[in-house]
Amino acid sequence: MSSTDSTLKTGVWKGHAAMLFANMVWGIMAPISKNVLLSGQVNSIALSALRIAGGALLFLIMGFILPKSVAPKEHVAPKDLFKMFLASVLMISCNQGLYIMGVGLTSPVDATVMCTITPIFTMLLAAAILAMPITWMKVAGVAVGLGGALMLVMSTEGGTAEASDPILGDALCLGAQLCAALYYVLFKDIITRYSPWTMMKWMFWFSGLTYVPACLPWLAEVDYPAVSGWIWWSLAYIVVFASFIGYLLIPFSQRLLKPTVVSMYTYFQPVFSALLAAVLGFGVFGMGKIAATLLIFLGVALVTRSPGKERVSKV
Repeated sequence: MSSTDSTLKTGVWKGHAAMLFANMVWGIMAPISKNVLLSGQVNSIALSALRIAGGALLFLIMGFILPKSVAPKEHVAPKDLFKMFLASVLMISCNQGLYIMGVGLTSPVDATVMCTITPIFTMLLAAAILAMPITWMKVAGVAVGLGGALMLVMSTEGGTAEASDPILGDALCLGAQLCAALYYVLFKDIITRYSPWTMMKWMFWFSGLTYVPACLPWLAEVDYPAVSGWIWWSLAYIVVFASFIGYLLIPFSQRLLKPTVVSMYTYFQPVFSALLAAVLGFGVFGMGKIAATLLIFLGVALVTRSPGKERVSKV
């Protein structure tokens, strides 16, 4: 094996590790966000706005602290800034906003099921827009991974008792996944030309300037002095891990992996949600969940090994 091939394989594995970690923090975030909303201390729109505002502020502060090797000062062409604005609307404002509002209306189980649709959306959009072939291995991988994710979700306790409007909530969560799939497919060209830091920095700043001001009436409803300590710690996790770190890993992985492979890792979110529930004593991670997790690994492996190159989209 040549040194180039070895370096390429190492980079690909870094992409897989980054997406696994990102979906771990998002899987843990789902029950945390639901508990915050059930407390009644923070409404869903305010939570999404605080998440985006906190992420934008963290990118601003860390830009002065982190070394240039992590946070480079890149010049971005005006036409690419417009593309980053469109990307921020899809992946930050719409994806985060719709998902958290959906979680507030539906059950955690339903919200997780909606997340499993992302790879299907991504596979179809990649075929239509990037001319990526839909091979039998890719279809089999998506189907096997979907089966494992659904098996895991359906074996988790918790139904619709916590859902005030499950139909609207499910629709909002589904819309969030469509926005994510569109982002994975449409912005491959600028993702390969700019660092992950530059991409997410501008995307969070754009969303902070557009989405957050529209949420001011809901932000004003929150009684901040009365917010309990565990809510603040939950918000800190959502901002630091589920927003700043998690979203920074997306463009890093997109530079190394195919869009469908990136989206397949959403199947691991219910795995980590179930693990957290088991650690906290709310459930048991038994043989059924282990079998479901192995199916998800098999599904990701099949999609990863599926042949075919994409045509770069010119959005």
